[in-house]
Amino acid sequence: MVEYRRFRNTDPPQIRRLWDACGLGRGAALHLNADAFETVVFAQPYFDPEGLILAWSQGEAVGFVHAGFRANADESALDYAEGVICAVMVAPPYRRQGIGRELVRQAEEYLRRRGARHVFAGPAHPRDPFYFGIYGGSQPAGFLASDPLADPFFRRLGYEPVERHLVYQRHLEDTSDPIGLRLMALRKSTQLTAAEVASASPWWWQTRSGRLDTVELMLSPKGNTECLARVTAIGLDFYLPCWNQRAIGLIDLHVAEALRRKGYAQALLVEVCRRLRSEMIQIVEGHAAEHDVAAIKLLESARFHVVDTGVVYRKSEPLSPLQTVS
Repeated sequence: MVEYRRFRNTDPPQIRRLWDACGLGRGAALHLNADAFETVVFAQPYFDPEGLILAWSQGEAVGFVHAGFRANADESALDYAEGVICAVMVAPPYRRQGIGRELVRQAEEYLRRRGARHVFAGPAHPRDPFYFGIYGGSQPAGFLASDPLADPFFRRLGYEPVERHLVYQRHLEDTSDPIGLRLMALRKSTQLTAAEVASASPWWWQTRSGRLDTVELMLSPKGNTECLARVTAIGLDFYLPCWNQRAIGLIDLHVAEALRRKGYAQALLVEVCRRLRSEMIQIVEGHAAEHDVAAIKLLESARFHVVDTGVVYRKSEPLSPLQTVS
C-alpha cells in the first residue's frame, strides 16, 4: 500500500537517500549533506511544503515530486500562471507500479490549485525555483539526456519537448588555448579583473545563484575600468564528491551591443580559462540554448565541447481553471 503526503520537516534524510539511489546521471550532484538541500531547496523564501509530495510504503519514502513556479517578467516575484515540475523520482524497486504517474498527477493538481494554467517539466530559467547548483551543473537546463528515464516518462504523460539546452564543458588539463592575431592583440591590450556580483541583482538571481559562491569576471582595457565583456563564475562545489574534480560554471555572459563581433567575448572566455587553470580548477562549464547560434559558436571557439543536453517539456493541454460554486 502506497500513501502520498506533503513534505514534513523530518523528511530531508529520506529525500537525500532517494536522490542518491535513483540514478539521476552525470548532471546530478551526489552524496550531499543536509546543508546542500537546505541551501538550494528548503531555505528558499517561496518553498511551499504542499508542493513537495512524497510516496511512502512500509515506513520509508519510495518516491517524491517537487513542483514550483516561474519568476515574473522583472524577476521580483513568482508568476503563478506557469508551474514547473522540478524533480520527480521513484526508488528502483518501486518503479513501473504507477507511483511516478500519481506523483505527477498530484503535483499538477497542486499547481492548478495555486493558479497555474500551463505546466512545464524540467527546471530552466526563468522556471527554475529549486535545485540550482545540484542538478544541471552551472544552472538548471531541464531534464538531462544523461538521466535517461525522464524523456519516455514525460512523453507518456502527455508532455512535449519545447526547449533544448546544450551543456558544454572544457577540461583545463588541455592547455591548447585558441590562438589568432585578434586574440593575441586583445590579450596585449586588455586585462581580466574580478569583482563581487552587485547586490542590486534581481531577487530571482539572489534566491538561486546568489546563494552560491559567485564572482564577476570582467575584461577591460589595460589602465581603464571600462567593461568590454563580463561573465559570472559560480562555484560547483556540490559536484566535487561525484566528479572528483574542481569545477566552475559560467553564467550571464554579456557584451554591450556596440562592442559585439569584435572578439571580446572569446577573449574573455580564453582569459577566464587561463586564470582558472592557474588556480587548479579542472573543469569549466557553460550552457547555450539550442537555438542560440551565437552562444554555441562562442563556446566552441573557446574549446568547449558538448557533454549533455537538457530538455524542457510542456503539458500538451493547459490546466483547466478550478470551478467555484456560488
